[in-house]
Amino acid sequence: MKNILIAFTKHNVFANILLVMVLLAGVLGAMNMVREPFPEFSLDRVLIRVIWPGQDPEEVEEGISRKIEEAIEGLEGIKEYSSTSSENISFFFFKQKEAYEMALVKERIRNAVDSISTFTEEMEPPIIEELVLKEEVLMLALSASDVDEKFLKEWSEEVKEELQGIEGLTQVQVLGSRKYEISIEVSEEKLREYGLSLGAVADAIRSSNLDLSGGLLRTNGEEIRLRTLGRKYTGEELSKVVVFARPNGDVITLDRIATIKDAFEEDRLISRFNGVPASIIAILKTPDEDALGIANDVKKWVEDHNKTMPEDMEITVWADFSILLEARINLLVRNGIIGLVLVFALLWMFLDLRLSFWAGMGMPISVAGALFVLWMIGATINMISLFGLIMVLGIIVDDAIIVGEAIYVARKNGAPPMAAAIEGVTEVGMPVIAAVTTTIVAFVPLAYVSGIMGKFIAILPTVVISCLAISLVECLIILPAHLNHLPNPHDKKKHRNPLFYVGQRIHRFTNGGMEWLVEHAYEPAMKYVLHFRYITMASAIALMLVTLGLVQGGIIKFIVFPEIDSDFITATVEFPSGTPLSVTVQAIDHLDKSFDKVAENHTTLSGDPLVKNKFQLSGQTISDDIPRRGNNLGSVRIELLKNDLRGIYSEELMAEWEQEFGDYPGVDSFSVQGMSAGPPGKPIEIWIQGHAQEDIFAASEDLKAKLNTYDGLYQVQHDFRPGKTEMRLSLKPEARALGVTVADLARQVYAGYFGVEAVRLQRGRDDVRVRVRYPSEERKELTDIENARIRTAQGVEVPLLSVADVHYAPGFTDIKRTDGMRKSTVVADVNSAKANAQEVFADMENGYFAELMKKYPGIKISQQGEKKNMTESLG
Repeated sequence: MKNILIAFTKHNVFANILLVMVLLAGVLGAMNMVREPFPEFSLDRVLIRVIWPGQDPEEVEEGISRKIEEAIEGLEGIKEYSSTSSENISFFFFKQKEAYEMALVKERIRNAVDSISTFTEEMEPPIIEELVLKEEVLMLALSASDVDEKFLKEWSEEVKEELQGIEGLTQVQVLGSRKYEISIEVSEEKLREYGLSLGAVADAIRSSNLDLSGGLLRTNGEEIRLRTLGRKYTGEELSKVVVFARPNGDVITLDRIATIKDAFEEDRLISRFNGVPASIIAILKTPDEDALGIANDVKKWVEDHNKTMPEDMEITVWADFSILLEARINLLVRNGIIGLVLVFALLWMFLDLRLSFWAGMGMPISVAGALFVLWMIGATINMISLFGLIMVLGIIVDDAIIVGEAIYVARKNGAPPMAAAIEGVTEVGMPVIAAVTTTIVAFVPLAYVSGIMGKFIAILPTVVISCLAISLVECLIILPAHLNHLPNPHDKKKHRNPLFYVGQRIHRFTNGGMEWLVEHAYEPAMKYVLHFRYITMASAIALMLVTLGLVQGGIIKFIVFPEIDSDFITATVEFPSGTPLSVTVQAIDHLDKSFDKVAENHTTLSGDPLVKNKFQLSGQTISDDIPRRGNNLGSVRIELLKNDLRGIYSEELMAEWEQEFGDYPGVDSFSVQGMSAGPPGKPIEIWIQGHAQEDIFAASEDLKAKLNTYDGLYQVQHDFRPGKTEMRLSLKPEARALGVTVADLARQVYAGYFGVEAVRLQRGRDDVRVRVRYPSEERKELTDIENARIRTAQGVEVPLLSVADVHYAPGFTDIKRTDGMRKSTVVADVNSAKANAQEVFADMENGYFAELMKKYPGIKISQQGEKKNMTESLG
């Protein structure tokens, strides 16, 4: 080992070549690495989406969710499965076991779902996909005053196509817009007048709306392709469809019996950006695309595009998450420069100018080497890898300082330059290796953290270990070669330059002061400590016990994922299911004005307005996961001034906003949240599972009341919501005598009030559905059901109420199931200054959970949540 050290120390040319190679490799890696806010990884989850138009949550649960449960029961590789059955759609989630490959588990799930033969024809094919954490780079708001919804949608699609033309950008999504739909509305009066049914009208449209190849006509001169053309793409073209013709030659076209609306689907969405109608475009990235490059290109495109648009139209960049990444990169560069300056200045003050320079060079060399390693293994520059580099900056220079100081002391004691370099490294080499190795070993366990959190922080130990390993090579090989000609510290050279003279005076003063401090303070203290070594050891043990006591006693709290000061605040309002959209819009406007009042009470540090942008969405929630649709739902997202400019914590603003909004009449649920750190979900999440929905709901209410008794818990909620009131129809016994079956009743009520799909068109980029149903005016009042008619196979019309009994009952908003049981989730936020989630869990496990399960037999209670699971995995 010593011979290798001597060889490297004598040949400083090789050391210089190695240094340049490492720096160039680091620059090459940094220039070619993908930059993104967070690393992308699989969530070890598979999602199945099955759409069944017009069905209620109970029917979706019975017809989709439970059938999938039965098909995948006992399937190898699945750790947990859960479903959410909502109106018209079922979401089914599978959590994969860690020992299995995702492709294999996904294929097994696909085969199991494909084997289900009892899905009805009205269901759309199941969509099976792996859930991947997609990175959102920024968002664009396309706003224009005095424009209709169609103009915004077409404008958004045009902008999307132009953005996808930017090199390196492929992921662009339009949010908050409805799909096109052609509604054929036929009144009951017209149906009776012409002796038609809605099904017959749909069949006429279907049979008149197709293009079909007829083969080839082979003549002597050429082959001619035969095609029958009948496809119609607009409401105007459909109006000429012949529904039937009378023997007298009278042709009845669709426009004579129906009102044709070529517009949007009925469930409305209203989005406004800064008070103006708007459409939102999300810019995302793939794992191979660079977030900063995409952000810069999009911003440049927006800047150029805004110059050519009318004054009443504007494209605004907001929710720019690339700023966080750029700030972290700037922080790394700034910390590196400050660290270099401090290391250079301090070493120069106490040791030598040349030594301070080469010891400081250990920082950029180590960072450059680590970046090259990350590039070679396919890693990216992201918030986690940058955090690792920033964290390790103060560590990687220590070993160079130790080695450099040992060489300096050997030179000061009279050893020749070459011998001093070898002697210094030989003296402290093994302790330095041991110190760096122990630090490396301390970070190794982070590479074996399981689950999603393990994937999230997987790059952190790689960054730290790479930096430390390269810094060890630099201080043991490169640094001695650069210090093999260190001048004699005792030589007092006279410099004509006054700066060198002042520098020497400062150096002599600081060096002399340090030697005096060592001689008169440090050495006496060390003698005292070594003489009373048992007292010293006892004091250290006592300090350690006091520290453990402060942590275990809850005085010093342990929080893995603390609340962070967020630049975005989102408030969500939920009314009882079935609430008209107009009521939700009024609440959203009140919610928006409530924050305006909060903003008026605060003055920012910079004097700039507190609010940068506001986005309102009525008819859908603004969510990072799967958004919920419904007229009873709405959200407001506020983009605040950057935290270093506003001087006001987002948590304080959220509390004031909630208080200002107050108890709005009719609101079923209200929540305010900012950006969360770490995994999704709430700090407290408790599952109540069972088969009887009434017991689950009652237990959820009791648990919610119990959690509200704890000081420090707020926004305590459960996810059970009463659904729309259902008008339940059941066939009367005497209806069979009239030839009416349950299928006739169900099919014709479905066609009249939801709409039977006649045909689906591909119109340009849009998938347009043509539905036949009653006019909207005949679907607004309860009395309209009295005018509805059921038609038998023989063409007889009978009033609906004469063949069906009607009774009313509450329905469900959605039905959630996990591992074969229905489930309700009770969640709560925690004020870390007043409460601790683990203490709350421990207290409730001490008897309360058993009492609740005894009160409601058949239910099961368990602590769950991504935050809890990941906290335990880190522990």
